Amino acid sequence: MIEKVKKINKAFILAGGAGSRIKLDNRYNLKAFIEVDDEQLLKRHIRLIKNYLNPEKIYVVITKFKDLFQECIKDFNGVELIFNEKVNNQKGLELLLAIKNIDKVIDQDERFLLTLVDEYYDESDFKDFCNSINSKDFSLLVGIKKFIFPDEYLKNYAVTIDEKNQIVKNSIEKSNKIVSEYFGTGLICLNKNFTELIVENLENNIKTPLFSLLNKAKIPMYHLLKNIYYNINTRVDIYELEKKIRKNKKITIDVVMPAYLEEDNISFVINDFKTKVNNVIVANKISSDKTEKIAIDNGAKVLSNNYLGYGHAIRTGINHSNADIIVVVESDGTFRSSDLEKIINCLMDNDAVQGTRTNPSYIQDKSEMNRAKIFFNKIYGNLISLLWPKNKTLLSDVGCTYRAFWKTKYNEIKKNIVSDSAAFAPELTIEFINRGFRLIEIPVNYYPRNMGISKISGTYFQAAKTALKMLKIILLKRLLYFFKK
Repeated sequence: MIEKVKKINKAFILAGGAGSRIKLDNRYNLKAFIEVDDEQLLKRHIRLIKNYLNPEKIYVVITKFKDLFQECIKDFNGVELIFNEKVNNQKGLELLLAIKNIDKVIDQDERFLLTLVDEYYDESDFKDFCNSINSKDFSLLVGIKKFIFPDEYLKNYAVTIDEKNQIVKNSIEKSNKIVSEYFGTGLICLNKNFTELIVENLENNIKTPLFSLLNKAKIPMYHLLKNIYYNINTRVDIYELEKKIRKNKKITIDVVMPAYLEEDNISFVINDFKTKVNNVIVANKISSDKTEKIAIDNGAKVLSNNYLGYGHAIRTGINHSNADIIVVVESDGTFRSSDLEKIINCLMDNDAVQGTRTNPSYIQDKSEMNRAKIFFNKIYGNLISLLWPKNKTLLSDVGCTYRAFWKTKYNEIKKNIVSDSAAFAPELTIEFINRGFRLIEIPVNYYPRNMGISKISGTYFQAAKTALKMLKIILLKRLLYFFKK
């Protein structure tokens, strides 16, 4: 007999998995703390459960790092940890042993929600799943997905279904051939009887995979997930997931540019970019000229301050932007919006894109990009590639300031950015690379300044000073991350 529909009072998030295949750059290498679209996976699961089920208790099942998880959940009411020490070094049994601990806090015949922290469900799908929980009678409800690519199918478990009755007929763990067009996910609502079955299997030393036990559930029903779903096992999974999220949302773009004594150039640059982006943000160093007034009159958002240097100005501008994409350019007219479209197009498949001015056909006559600057930028690029060999990123122009990146990715590394000077450019590149983000270079046109000379590299002395600052930050960053290991 199937129980009457009643409120779900408990939900469980299994969060003990490590990111060994992903090779996460965080100290603990835990999937729970992967950030997708500027939100940690664990916090996202908690938010969704609270928004659409609002149970009395949410339990996060972990295997280690109690203090770290406690810090993560401290701002959520009704969220507790279940610590499972026995899971360590018992590969393949993590899920089953976690269920054994869950069984201890479940009342007789009680139904509860189970999710896996390394799975990403579209918010609308999760909402619909919760609505199914609250409107249907069942002993087990599992989220399933129609596969598109074979790898989606093979790394999950296959399910065969009875569409007429919305019932799961059979589940097959790690099938080596395609037996159905559907696979099952870790989004499940089940009852006490199921956990007792698992405990019984464990006590009898039967290592039956969890999802194979679905076949023994009484009247197992399914809910079809129709939108984005990802089981995150590799870094490629993260890239592909974020790419889908980006393509399904309306993207906003802000241009950030530093300015100091640029009254003769700023109007041209603002008007060149402003019709192609949402906002132009000018970080203007306070001076006696008319840069600030001209920028305001031409529709830019102006942040005037006595900035400590180029990097300080750029960081301030970025922090005042709420856009999805940040584009950094100069206020002197050396870069043009004609390259913006190809930069943004490349960014859709990457985390960051930066320009390179080393192709002679892109360097316009009378620009300040001479052979010496090309040489040293290539040397520094090769040096970064040499010092961070695991990332295999090839660089040719670390000093190019025309670049674009996702604000969410910048948020992950901004606490590590310390440069106030022109060394900001290579430091930003290093932090993206060190984090394992996808960064590429593409050629951009480089034009002569409209008026005046560069305050950073306009003279040989300024250029040499900037080059030394860049070299210093490269070597300091390498030493820092060496000792962090």
